[in-house]
Amino acid sequence: MLAISANAQSPKEAKPSFDCAKAKSKVEKIICNDESGELQKLDRLYSKLYFSILKSIPKDTKEGQKTREKLKYFNHSVMSNRNIFQCYFVAPFETKKQDDRQSNYCIKQIYLEAIATLAFKMIDSGVNRERWGFHERMKDFVVPIENSNGAYDMNIGFLSNYNLFNNFFENTTQNIVIDFMAYNIMQWNYFLVDVRINEANADLFDEAVEKYKIYYEKLYQAFTKDKKLNKLLGN
Repeated sequence: MLAISANAQSPKEAKPSFDCAKAKSKVEKIICNDESGELQKLDRLYSKLYFSILKSIPKDTKEGQKTREKLKYFNHSVMSNRNIFQCYFVAPFETKKQDDRQSNYCIKQIYLEAIATLAFKMIDSGVNRERWGFHERMKDFVVPIENSNGAYDMNIGFLSNYNLFNNFFENTTQNIVIDFMAYNIMQWNYFLVDVRINEANADLFDEAVEKYKIYYEKLYQAFTKDKKLNKLLGN
């Protein structure tokens, strides 16, 4: 599991988006009892970002309505994944057990990936993927890229048309998000789209677990240091 970051808030400073006094589910109790304060902050940060983006999308156009519906579906998927601890790259293949997934690290992964996905979808386009060399990174990959969206296999239609990224993120965060999403899409296509989580690929899976730790820590550092993003928390 990742070490507690120096940027973590104390439990008194960090509050999730829900009332801990009313927490009933296992995952909500884990979030509320996280002594580092990381999970409380990530929960509130994701919630504030999601609702701020949703509020920015117009209700009075067909494009806006379609985008809002896809955003709502995305949020439903994130919460569903969180509530059932839907994590894959948490622990090495040989030691991977249900208990490994039902952990603080799994919840942290889900929130970081959700924030990164929203950030990416605000700038994602065919033109930008060419400009970033996004496709070049995957050109020699061993399997076809059937899922071009990563963990949440959906195209949040038209979101990039609203030019919202700079409202919520500093430019320094962009490259970290792009790097993560490129790696994430590749691993999802290799291990999950083509169902390769098995003993024959254990070494490659374990390597991915270690690389994901690095990518998730980079995301965490970027998000907790991003002044624009943290303004959503009133910081």
